[in-house]
Amino acid sequence: MSARGTDGRVVAVVGSTGSGKTLWTRSQVANDARLLAWDPLGEWARELRLQTVTLPELVGLVRRDLERPAERFRYAYSGNTHRESFAAFCAAAWVWLRIAPGTLVVEELADVTQPGKAPPSWGDIVRKGRHFGARVYAITQRPAESDKTVMGNAAAIHCGLLAFPNDRKYLANCLDVPEAEIAALRPRQWIEKDFRTHELRRGTVQIPKGRARA
Repeated sequence: MSARGTDGRVVAVVGSTGSGKTLWTRSQVANDARLLAWDPLGEWARELRLQTVTLPELVGLVRRDLERPAERFRYAYSGNTHRESFAAFCAAAWVWLRIAPGTLVVEELADVTQPGKAPPSWGDIVRKGRHFGARVYAITQRPAESDKTVMGNAAAIHCGLLAFPNDRKYLANCLDVPEAEIAALRPRQWIEKDFRTHELRRGTVQIPKGRARA
């Protein structure tokens, strides 16, 4: 297992369909050598050419990494995406993240978590992963309906356009900005707060040439 004390981070990435949240996240992790994605729609496997694995295959890869950490580990899981599978995925991911620093991306978090207590291994990843150098990107369309452990432990929250008033109010609270600023966001515009420095940043996601999806 990798040594404690390495500084990682959790980033909560929120926004409705078309907000640009997935495009932005891909731009942050595209070149990471150790990358694992919970990929319900197969977008990460397709766009970043990640190898798709089943849960047993993922467990086998993690066991291999325990003996000899791979120089490059880029996989996605796109199989059954119900909560029981997510729990099993996170159990394997939590072992993998402790072997060597890596990046974990979870899409559609609201589909597999609830606002209450986080599933056990997911909670461990979010609360403790940074000590092992893990970078975690938790992506959701409905932050008010997602696991609150992520928001409470996030080093940064990256927010795009939100369709629902409850979500806009919740994110305005999290970012400590007027709700009107969240409501004014347009597709691909974003606001982000770094909770380590308390810095607010704003910008627009750039669409790569030849790509139309956000």
